[in-house]
Amino acid sequence: MKIRAHETFSIRKGWIHKGVKNILLYSRLFTDKNINPCDVLGIGTNMVKSLRYWMTAVGIMEEVSEGNQKVQKLTRLGEIIDEYDRYYEEDGTNWLIHYMLAKNEELATAWYWFFNVFKINSFNKQLFVRELSEFLHTEYGYDGSEKMLGDEFDCIIKTYCSKGKDVSPEDINECPLTDLHLLEMSDNKDYKKHTPDRDAIHPLIILAVISEQAYISASREVLITDLLNKECNVGKIFNLDRATCFYYLEKLQKSGYLEIVRTAGLDIIQLKQQYHFYDIVESYYQAINGVNING
Repeated sequence: MKIRAHETFSIRKGWIHKGVKNILLYSRLFTDKNINPCDVLGIGTNMVKSLRYWMTAVGIMEEVSEGNQKVQKLTRLGEIIDEYDRYYEEDGTNWLIHYMLAKNEELATAWYWFFNVFKINSFNKQLFVRELSEFLHTEYGYDGSEKMLGDEFDCIIKTYCSKGKDVSPEDINECPLTDLHLLEMSDNKDYKKHTPDRDAIHPLIILAVISEQAYISASREVLITDLLNKECNVGKIFNLDRATCFYYLEKLQKSGYLEIVRTAGLDIIQLKQQYHFYDIVESYYQAINGVNING
């Protein structure tokens, strides 16, 4: 469990690309006493700590021990994105980063709780803090201060809720995940979870998540109710309602990746084969670059 490891900074535009570029140059960027990461990255000390945390939490970087020192290197996902979307410009890259973050109970506990456990769609800071506090106490015996949990609220809002229409596309303080429109401010100044528009997510991103969760369950058959309601699956992670979920499933069925089976009131999907997460992620990048692939 981790709380407030982000130093109150959300991911900023260009941060992950900058981090990836420099750990490929300096594999001990964050651990070598002879390297000043503030100078290399051009950001302050707390921002360096935040970037190091975010790169690990979103599954782009891992740290392994070599001798008595930790070395930073790209994960498999980090390598794929670096090959196909080096500057982190594609919408699908943002959806993947969001998925990796929202399923990461160990390193991004508040994000995991917010998307998978917190069932209230419309909320304010007070309600958020109270419910998160109860979850952390029940699950971990952790009693964080109201300020610390309030910082989690503030960071999640900054991560997903845009400052408004007047924000410049060049504003590097804006988190790229605001483009996903998973959160919005309601008329009474509360916040509410938002279902993405149809076609906002590439179907292969949906398939990648379904495939990974099916692999964990060791089954090629998945109940539609599980897609919608189980932790870390597409319904919870992407705020999908039933109609939007079926929209994507029908597109994947048409492309030959799965079959929707309706029998005795029990709706399931059958994957045509046991797909692997990273293979589907690569297929996504190939598809948006014009490579014709079907299931």
